[in-house]
Amino acid sequence: MTMRQTQQQTTRQKMSLTQQMRSSLSLLQMGADEIAREINDEAKRNPFLKPLPPGPPTGGGAPEHGAVDLAQESTQAEDLLHQVALVRLASAEARLAQELVYCLDERGFFSDNLQEMSGYLGASPTEILAVAEKLQNAVEPAGIFVWSLAQSFAVQLKSKNLFDPLIARLLERLDLIAVRDLDAICDHCEVDREDAEDMLNDIRSLNPSPLSPPVEIDCTQRAPDLIIRRNDAAELSVELNANALPRMLSDDALFSTVRTAETDDQALAYYRDCYRSAGAFVVAMQKRANTLLKIGQVMADTQDKFFRTGRPLDRRPLTMGGMAAELGLHKSTVSRAMNNCLIDSDHGVIPASDVIVRPLSDATDQKTREQALKRLTLLIKTENKRSPLSDQALSEQLDQLNLGISRRTVAKYRGLLGIPKATDRRA
Repeated sequence: MTMRQTQQQTTRQKMSLTQQMRSSLSLLQMGADEIAREINDEAKRNPFLKPLPPGPPTGGGAPEHGAVDLAQESTQAEDLLHQVALVRLASAEARLAQELVYCLDERGFFSDNLQEMSGYLGASPTEILAVAEKLQNAVEPAGIFVWSLAQSFAVQLKSKNLFDPLIARLLERLDLIAVRDLDAICDHCEVDREDAEDMLNDIRSLNPSPLSPPVEIDCTQRAPDLIIRRNDAAELSVELNANALPRMLSDDALFSTVRTAETDDQALAYYRDCYRSAGAFVVAMQKRANTLLKIGQVMADTQDKFFRTGRPLDRRPLTMGGMAAELGLHKSTVSRAMNNCLIDSDHGVIPASDVIVRPLSDATDQKTREQALKRLTLLIKTENKRSPLSDQALSEQLDQLNLGISRRTVAKYRGLLGIPKATDRRA
């Protein structure tokens, strides 16, 4: 039995690492606007992921729960009281509803049990339950004025018209939801795998701390990911664009508060999973930023002349495979990182793909096709018009200039340039 438990834990750990790797790879191939949308979607369901507005770092770490939090709590209370005043309640119920607003914790849950609340509110448990139910159905955000995470999820699902007996049964096992155990969910709810996956996705899209509003990141503007420019010393510098790469952190203070307040082991398992997911998301973003910065440095070192002049002819051969070998990365990782990547240079914003230039051939790996086309054009422009150079002669002259290409390739390039063959060029 012990050996079996160990094997299951190891399998789950491997699954978790795989999900984390998938998250990193997915983020690598996204542009800045796509990443902003991804962060906003994740923050809506994960209260422990806190995006920070673009700008210079402020010392790192989670923000202190001080005056800013008190001001936010005061604003939230005022908003809730305003909504409560719009609910049709008897005078006694209205007074009780106002008092219930101040019984909520940071998540929007009641921090005390029903019997304790009955004692200090001077109302019966039945009265409190009745008023709380009316507030659950009328006050936004959905999922507050509850005593448990499962109850909050139920209220949120009802607001989306997704609540049914099967999903109610699944809410009895938050521990299965936390570890995403589809086989166990199928057994517990007596459903097939497709239904189990749908219910799991519906629940995991909900906010386990509905009163903790996520910070929205503006994703309407597409900012370059990298900045490669000359500095005051006329040297190329490579930087990550802070406006394109959102800074985030996992909210340690909120998790500490929830861990202290939560008494349900299954709910706590779910919160731990969200907290770990927030941390993994932050790490994935850091890896993406580090990978982009390394790639940017290789591009700047290799294409130094191009970044200074802005002329495509000054580009040197540079391939994704070559960068991957130099950085010790897989070629697919470099490809994902460069997908949708933009560079802010002294000559405007350019796609990172414009910096990638294949060599002329395996044998001529220090020259590019653009350089061969340019030299071929020059040779034909300066030839003796009475005795124009044949394709073979052009191939031989290019070979002497370390631009060795075959006669057949010369003919192909000449066609690309719209230049007729030698017999048609004779004056």
